[in-house]
Amino acid sequence: MKKRVLLMSAILLSIVGFAQTDIATARAQGLGSSVTITGVVTNGSELGPIRYIEDNTGGMALYSSSLSGLQRGDEVTVSGSLKDYNGLLEMDPISSNTVNSTGNTLTPQVYTPLQIGEATESQLVQINNVIFNSGGSLFTVGTHDFTANGESGKIYIKTGHSLENTLIPMGTVTLIGISSQHTYNFGCPHTSGICPASDGHQILPRDTADIIQSGNIVFTSAVNQTNITTTSYDLSWSVSANSSTNCNYGTTTALGTSINSGGNTQNHSISLTGLSPATFYYVQCYSIDGLDTAFSNVGIYSTASLSSGKIRPYFNHSVDNSFSNGVDAQDIGSGFADTISAYIALAQNTLDICVYNASSSIIATAINAAYNNGVAVRYIADDDVTNIMLSSLNANIPVVYRDPAPAGIMHNKFIIVDANSTNNSWILGGSTNWTNPSNLLNDYNNMIFIQDEAIAKAYTLEFEEMWSGVFGDNKLDNTPHKFMADGKLVEVYFSPSDQTTSQILRTIEGVDNTLEFGLLSFTRDDLGQAIIDKDIEFGVTARGIIEMKNSSNGGEYDNLVAASVNVRSHEGVAHQLHHKYLITDASATSSDPIVLTGSHNWSNNAENNSDENTLIIHDATIANIYLQEFEKRWGELGTPNAIDDLIDIELTVFPNPSAGIVNIKSDLKVEQINLYAIDGKFISATDESTINIDTKGVYFLKIITDKGNLVKKIVVE
Repeated sequence: MKKRVLLMSAILLSIVGFAQTDIATARAQGLGSSVTITGVVTNGSELGPIRYIEDNTGGMALYSSSLSGLQRGDEVTVSGSLKDYNGLLEMDPISSNTVNSTGNTLTPQVYTPLQIGEATESQLVQINNVIFNSGGSLFTVGTHDFTANGESGKIYIKTGHSLENTLIPMGTVTLIGISSQHTYNFGCPHTSGICPASDGHQILPRDTADIIQSGNIVFTSAVNQTNITTTSYDLSWSVSANSSTNCNYGTTTALGTSINSGGNTQNHSISLTGLSPATFYYVQCYSIDGLDTAFSNVGIYSTASLSSGKIRPYFNHSVDNSFSNGVDAQDIGSGFADTISAYIALAQNTLDICVYNASSSIIATAINAAYNNGVAVRYIADDDVTNIMLSSLNANIPVVYRDPAPAGIMHNKFIIVDANSTNNSWILGGSTNWTNPSNLLNDYNNMIFIQDEAIAKAYTLEFEEMWSGVFGDNKLDNTPHKFMADGKLVEVYFSPSDQTTSQILRTIEGVDNTLEFGLLSFTRDDLGQAIIDKDIEFGVTARGIIEMKNSSNGGEYDNLVAASVNVRSHEGVAHQLHHKYLITDASATSSDPIVLTGSHNWSNNAENNSDENTLIIHDATIANIYLQEFEKRWGELGTPNAIDDLIDIELTVFPNPSAGIVNIKSDLKVEQINLYAIDGKFISATDESTINIDTKGVYFLKIITDKGNLVKKIVVE
């Protein structure tokens, strides 16, 4: 018998015509059965409209808006029908509910990750000695993997959860939450209608108090890598108490070399020197305060390579070189297949290909030629698409397919040429599938080549993991993320293991002046809200193009339009906008211009299920090159009567520069004017047409009108 602070009675009652039973007996009934149960509520509104209850025999999920007033500790008697929702057995609809008492408590039962399943479903559970795989990253909406004593499990964070965008703990924690399930494994051959799926089990922490860190000293920041050279780099972190600075490192997870810098501080920095170029080192940082020690996760970090670091973006549709800052973007039109083939022809030793879908005979010929020239060729593809090109490959070229389980697809579009070569290592990234004519020729796409040995080795680590049959949410965050290519910081993230959405979010939150994006699919509320916040609260000029304006998963287009963000739909235009890129501060070299591109759509599926890759490139030239592509697409969607053009015509801000008095003249109805500092800090709001600014500097005005919003930069001298 499971120990409970409160034990439920098994008295049989008759409520609204149904005989009351314990929860375990109710769970054994067939789907569609009407049951009445009594239990203690273990969560409130923090998990949305769903409520979980349990008695001393088991737990049950309840789904109904009529339960919104229920709080933790309420004892409730409910009647309703059994239903399966993506593997979770729940009562829906609820025909009646009665609160019997309040303030009851339940002690969570202690389990190991392997015990979490159908037997624990909907119960409040506790797992000890938990270590999160991505400790030091941020909790984002979706699943996060952990281990406990060698067993694996996962938690799920919903939108608006108090843990969202907080630091994932490093070191051992105690995890409390509700045992739940969400699976795409549909279908049930059982006559009872109950067919428990064997996957999708997850823990739902209710709030920050459900993750309990151990010890008197804990990490309060991630470990950050900076000053990357071919033979050294620095690592920095912070902890909750004054302590010493230490690390263990090595070229394997066994580590082996120690650095003990001593000291007594909360903010730590340590230098690893005497390293080899383009080499990966495993590092565990730690700080000691008396008898307490805080350990980081074992991270993997790379030195810079001796490669050229050349970065070459290409586009398959026209660009607007009038926006060029000196290096023109290249529209190579129908030359995508030939260009890919030319880089394949560079391979002298190895060629690894990881592409979702392919049908190009030109590329097939290039792959076969490489194989016939003695290059070791490997190919990973997805099995959900036709991939008709593969039938044209030499039968001796090995191909690995991602099968339907787990959920998601192998959505990458990358190649790796001679990964272990200093001067001939190349990777291909970007948005382009190898389908002809759709992605290679017709749809709007980008591809980007980088010559860098260290980056190529990181892509190879990811390739090897999938080559071994590990895909989707079974993968680990096991590659370095920061690289220096010809003096440019390049970040690399793979989905779903590397918390890519948190990196997109971080990039958006770092914008100072301008933000542009071109996306096939945009359904992540957290990313949408981040753009809205930047546009409204911080004076950033945000513009975006979205292909799939509406989505069954909830597109962000309408949310952005409702918030007056300047976004345009690409729907209805011949051929899809297939890009997945973000540009920040392209014209402000002092503000770290960035391009983010790859295969990762801004969706839950990309974040949580599918195999994806993302590049974040910190470079003004590359940002300007992508801006030339964006401006061409933006101009094609605009007309002389577009809202932003009308606002510019009908609204004037003068003088600019000014001596401190700024006037707004407009035939439009100006509803409000917000004043922001150059760093985005809100200063004031007014509905007057004249603004007085006392301090010299650069400011932003966000002018809200009845036809839309306009951001103007002003200078006070």
